[in-house]
Amino acid sequence: MTEPKFRIAICGGGIAGLALAIALNQYTPPESPLQVDIYEGDPELRTVGAGITVWPRTWGVMRHLGVRDDLLRVTVKTPSQTPGSQADDLSPAFVARKADQLEEGHTFARVDAPAGSTTMHRRDMMDVFLSHIPSSYTVHTSKRLLRYVQAAPDSTAATAHNPIILHFSDGTNAEADVLVGADGIHSAVRMLMYEDAHAREYVPSIPGDLLARENCVRCAAASPRWTGVHSYRCLIPTKKLYALNPEHATASIGAVLCYSGKSNHIITYQISSGKFLNFVAICREPDGEGALYLGKWVSDVSRDEVVSKFVGWEPEVEQMLECVDNPSRWAIHALDNLPFAVSSAGNVVLLGDAMHAMSPNFGAGGGQAIEDAYILGRLLASPHVSLADIPAVLRIYERVRLPFANDVSRRSREVGLMYEFNAPGYYDGSPTTEEHVRAQLDILGEAIGEMWQWQWTESVDSLWALAEKELGTLLSESQRRGGELHVN
Repeated sequence: MTEPKFRIAICGGGIAGLALAIALNQYTPPESPLQVDIYEGDPELRTVGAGITVWPRTWGVMRHLGVRDDLLRVTVKTPSQTPGSQADDLSPAFVARKADQLEEGHTFARVDAPAGSTTMHRRDMMDVFLSHIPSSYTVHTSKRLLRYVQAAPDSTAATAHNPIILHFSDGTNAEADVLVGADGIHSAVRMLMYEDAHAREYVPSIPGDLLARENCVRCAAASPRWTGVHSYRCLIPTKKLYALNPEHATASIGAVLCYSGKSNHIITYQISSGKFLNFVAICREPDGEGALYLGKWVSDVSRDEVVSKFVGWEPEVEQMLECVDNPSRWAIHALDNLPFAVSSAGNVVLLGDAMHAMSPNFGAGGGQAIEDAYILGRLLASPHVSLADIPAVLRIYERVRLPFANDVSRRSREVGLMYEFNAPGYYDGSPTTEEHVRAQLDILGEAIGEMWQWQWTESVDSLWALAEKELGTLLSESQRRGGELHVN
């Protein structure tokens, strides 16, 4: 049996971590195997949230990873949709209507995309991903990471190498050559990485001046910031809602539907084969963005609290609010332009929300995590990548993925302000004539449509092409240096 080239520890068994494992399995040749261990802090693999939307850009990755067909079986789609096919017709993907008035809402934005939008329950996606994890990869549960350290180099090894020792809360430890932090917005890997970088690299302007990591201009970015938004979430049984109104827009629109109003909006779409409506009410708190959030990030609340945020809204919103049951309130936090995602030693790397947790306004967080996994997995799986190449390979991934994901995060914030009539230069909800409101909303709708285009007009293949080119250059240089050493 061939010995593994190197050992990869994936910290986090959610969508990001499982997608990476699938990518590694898909692209690793049998003659050049890798040892892959997935460490999950909870007693079982689970996911946060209910619904997830998969856009054409992400379907392209699903096809590359070999999971597209299985995922299609658990999506909610119209009969004409074939998500991720090579030639999809344009269908409604995202529809926004002004809803903060007593009369029926006015649609002002309609975004069409190849095959429209496809939605599913996160648990269904997780189950499909788990079915694609090979038996040779090991999943460890109840392994909450406390710290990691660089071990002393092996004096018997042909080349200098410092493996990573992982220490878990249950008192056990493990060893790896590469540690991937796919452990979400609360990432222990990210915080440990930034604490270490700050301790190693911070140079005080005044000798002896010790600055805490959270006060450092660079390293403070590792701490998530409150977006100033609360998200109220629940699942609404469609049978109950459509008994109230069989003509409710969500019954037939086949798209993500946004009910917009000043400083608040509701995102909703069907999941679980149409049995439930994923209901997400986004409410902005005045002067909240960037403020320190002192309460629990997630808590159960009363239905009355949700209803109080949407008094005087259109009938369809009132009907959904009638069906709200057991809602929870989420304080939405995000990372603000993380400056780096690879450790100083070059063998620890971040993935998904651990690297770029963002506001949910594009429904892109999961898709971006899967793109990370695809690029990183293909790089690490290359049969020509050796242990000595790991630091340079991880930095290729960082150069390709981090700026792109940070830009998606920025645009997600901006489009959210558009949904809630708070975007500078666009309709702001001020009272004026109906004719003027409609004209301003038309302009806003066009701007929202343009903001969404990246989800299908750009392909992740272009990012892989950049990574592949850099990888080729790296391997050529490594081969040349190896040849020179052999001659000498």
